[in-house]
Amino acid sequence: MDFKILTTTGNIAFYESCEVTEIFLHRKSDNAVFNFFTLAVFEEKPYNGLNKNFLGNRIAVNDDYNLGIQRYCFTVAETITKFDTLRTKNKWSADGINFSQFPQLKYLPKQYVPSVEGNRVNHILKNNFHNGSYTIEFFDEIKSNLSFILKIESLAKYNELCEKIKEHVPIDLSVVRDRIGNFIFQFPVTIIESHSKALSTWDGIDMNFSWHNSLSNSSIPDCLIQVESTFDKNYMGSSITEYNKTINQQIIIGNLDQITHIKIWRKEPSLILSSFSGSFFRDFHLNMSIISPEPRLFEVNGAIQQVQVASSDRKAKKKKDADYKTYINNYLYDEEKKQLEKSLSFKQYKKGTLGGMEDLQRLIQQKDENGVYIWDPFLSPTDILKTLFYSKTANVPLKAIGSINDTVKMVYKQKDKSVTDIIAEYKSTLDNPNHNNHLLNLEFRVQHTTFGWAFHDRFLIFPSSELKRPQVYSLGTSINSYGDKHHILQEVSHPQPVVDAFNELWDKLNHPVCLVWKYPK
Repeated sequence: MDFKILTTTGNIAFYESCEVTEIFLHRKSDNAVFNFFTLAVFEEKPYNGLNKNFLGNRIAVNDDYNLGIQRYCFTVAETITKFDTLRTKNKWSADGINFSQFPQLKYLPKQYVPSVEGNRVNHILKNNFHNGSYTIEFFDEIKSNLSFILKIESLAKYNELCEKIKEHVPIDLSVVRDRIGNFIFQFPVTIIESHSKALSTWDGIDMNFSWHNSLSNSSIPDCLIQVESTFDKNYMGSSITEYNKTINQQIIIGNLDQITHIKIWRKEPSLILSSFSGSFFRDFHLNMSIISPEPRLFEVNGAIQQVQVASSDRKAKKKKDADYKTYINNYLYDEEKKQLEKSLSFKQYKKGTLGGMEDLQRLIQQKDENGVYIWDPFLSPTDILKTLFYSKTANVPLKAIGSINDTVKMVYKQKDKSVTDIIAEYKSTLDNPNHNNHLLNLEFRVQHTTFGWAFHDRFLIFPSSELKRPQVYSLGTSINSYGDKHHILQEVSHPQPVVDAFNELWDKLNHPVCLVWKYPK
């Protein structure tokens, strides 16, 4: 039986107690109590009594329901009894008197939950770091007592309730609505600690082991070490090796490039004692860009802004030759974009959302190594100051295309002004004497009358280099309204056609009457 295997002393840990965090619903009309979520975590600290505590005041859910949180402890033997009662009789009680209600639960056999980011279950487990944990779960597949809070129209209320729960316990139920009504027993793996690094030959790993101090050398279990390296869904190298029962062991797998997966398996009983998935740093290059002692200064809405600019080291450093990973990664790019397209990966900004402009500035500063282009029909000099002027890489090409038409004039209350007058005003704003334009390489062109063609969409473009494809973001709204209305910032799946269209229009606007401002002149 899974429960017995996991609680047996020395299999994965040396448990002495079990801490239970019980979140429950109380219905005021009939005093009924329903399980909302219960987590029972086995621990190595000695048992010190039931110590039942209510955490905080009851949280109001609606007129008829309150939510409560209580925490208490059992001995390992008591937990075994509670577990058996839950599985065989579908009953749960801390004191044996007050029982919570729930429908028949589905028993899920043991699962190993690694300590990796992105695993939703880790949001509701306790401190699942290092070696991960096993869990046994009782799943509420009916959720009849909880349907009123799990309806889609109640999502905002549910998320608000989850935030209130987090004020009392580090359990985030907002990302695991499927687990509402469940019982989870958590068994942290503490018997071993292991660390690994790549061999200098890059064909294997060097592992170090530290066993629980309750284990003698003679009682260290027989184990297998499974090591695999994957790239483009292929196994570049792999090995399953007997553990030598020392503190250090080197394992050769052939090729360690890209993602490495390591598991330590106990042979008997068959259990995962440790897992790791990640990449080792093969090369470490210091960024040798020279930080200019003079910041770029410019004025936005009367306030002087400073941006520390670094010189681009692309010309100074020796060109790095492409290796096989570079070529493969370029082809992987298309597949990754397909996955993003399927998952509709985006960031949504609702009306009044803070941080939209800061996100654009951060994107520009992170991805400006080959330049930055902005394409927005309502683009104004102030918008350019709030975006392109924040580029931190010296002298990269910064290009902006705006538009002057009847709609733009109406929005900016310029109905009676000519194109020439508007361009002159734009130029005056960017010619501000408070700007030092330090290490700036920027040009602003506008489409108007018969020059170029009218456009509607708004894009933030990061052009390509010889070994890096372009990236393009659809802004969803004009920069002048970022945070003022609902919009979506979304990476474009097929960026090159957008870049090509920008460059085509840019060339069409290569005329003195379309030039707003250029620096250096």
